[in-house]
Amino acid sequence: MAPPPPSTLADVTVDDAEALDCGVCFLPLKPPIFQCKVGHVACAPCRDKLEAAGGGGGCHVCGAATGYRRRCHAMERLVDAVRVPCPHAAHGCVTTPAYHGRDAHAAACAHAPCRCPGDACRFAGSTAELLPHFAAAHGWPCATKTSVGDIVCFTVELQDGFNFVRATAGGGKKTRRSYLFLLNMATEDAGCAVSVLCIHPHAVPEMKFELEYSRYVDVRRDGNQLVNHYQKSEFRVVCTDLSDGLPDPNDGFRFVVPWSVLGDDDDTIQGEKFLCS
Repeated sequence: MAPPPPSTLADVTVDDAEALDCGVCFLPLKPPIFQCKVGHVACAPCRDKLEAAGGGGGCHVCGAATGYRRRCHAMERLVDAVRVPCPHAAHGCVTTPAYHGRDAHAAACAHAPCRCPGDACRFAGSTAELLPHFAAAHGWPCATKTSVGDIVCFTVELQDGFNFVRATAGGGKKTRRSYLFLLNMATEDAGCAVSVLCIHPHAVPEMKFELEYSRYVDVRRDGNQLVNHYQKSEFRVVCTDLSDGLPDPNDGFRFVVPWSVLGDDDDTIQGEKFLCS
């Protein structure tokens, strides 16, 4: 017989949230949960610590010498059934984790807010909310690139200042991953310098970026010389939620294109092979 479909009781409240917490460590109860012979419960780590302390690990409430010997399957089912909104629901997350899994979900939630890099701008939102904010409030160039595989290849024309690219990699919903990149182009004595960072609410290990620039100019009758220039660099990208502001671009890698090879507005700086892993 198939189990009944899940139901939501809109009029149910928990008057005493501590009833869902372990009475020893006061953290949310999660399976496996153990009970003494009277019915008082404790989480598995606390039960193990009490037993390791000697004396049979007596109950912390009634002092039952037998300690927590039996699993409390009814309580395990209850705490798994109590669902709560994600702390980042206001930023678009629709997940309702179990009460005991709320903090773990929030620590990895893709909807956790990041800060806007604009001077004196206090806007904070998920990376999905940031992109329209950048375009509407600041007029910064924004682009969206997608790929079925793990690598996103794209060509982008960079303007002076901030440029943003939202790169989405992966095929299905469960494997799809999105990253918001800030490409900051600044002019200096040597040429145009491009620094890159990933705006992300959590640290993403092994984030790599390959950036290349190419320009080809053929020989013309008016005497123009042949220009055939190509350069590419691979470097690691810093991931930040910008809560501490923009990192100093001089502290990271900068991709510098010399003035001698820079072309006119028809030339592009090409970012190839976003490695999202």
